[in-house]
Amino acid sequence: MRYLVIDGARVVSAHPNLPSARSAEAQGPGQSTEPGPLLDGEPAWWERTRSNAEARELGILRTDATELGIRFELRACQAPAGSCRHAPCGTYTTWAVSRWYGLLSEFASYVPLSWIWAGHRDGDPRGDVPRFLAEGQALVDRLAADMRAPLRAVQEPPADARTLDERAQAAHALVVRFLARHFGPAPSPETVTVCPVIHGQDLHLRLSPTGSGDLPICGTTLSGCGADSTSTESDARPCDQCFGRIPIIPPPVLTAAEHAAWTAYIDRSGS
Repeated sequence: MRYLVIDGARVVSAHPNLPSARSAEAQGPGQSTEPGPLLDGEPAWWERTRSNAEARELGILRTDATELGIRFELRACQAPAGSCRHAPCGTYTTWAVSRWYGLLSEFASYVPLSWIWAGHRDGDPRGDVPRFLAEGQALVDRLAADMRAPLRAVQEPPADARTLDERAQAAHALVVRFLARHFGPAPSPETVTVCPVIHGQDLHLRLSPTGSGDLPICGTTLSGCGADSTSTESDARPCDQCFGRIPIIPPPVLTAAEHAAWTAYIDRSGS
């Protein structure tokens, strides 16, 4: 069993036992005190409340909490190095979703600007099928061997003349291709549109089509039916989360097409 310290839905450290996780948590995001549901007689997770927020968030999480609906996501910023314009960069593109933290964390070690995220997610079966797990483990084992410099006699040339940076770049490319093969979008994805929805005095944004039913991007359950709006020009107050003004915790799981449509919309509405 492994214990993960979570900060803002991101996994910041992993520990073999609870006291070690508690110590790391106290030195970073703060102590979590609210136990979650029991799993084998012990809380599956613990929650904390931020001083500046009322909502509780995951603090310490057991990796086997996937039995209760927790899923892990490998996310990475898609912008070229040094050119990120996300504000904040808290909605990285999801590359893979699985109940197996260990495998995704192995992949993350070869992907620059990547994090493992944790939260309540609908299960994506592609990250749990035996083929993905077997091929993924074989790939990370191969990459680990490639990154080790084999022992050799001083007078003999190295069997692999590539520098460490060159090996890291090659490993990154292999991981990208592998995950794209298993998790890439369909060859002809549907066009995603962003629909403004007025609910009471609030203006939310909803993706269409989407796998989230009628939920807006912020995930707020709208009582009754919201009225579609043809424009953001109204007396309604735009939802800060839907319009990208504050981060959504936990971040929404968006496809590449959904993320592109959403960011393009809020960029236009803010100009």
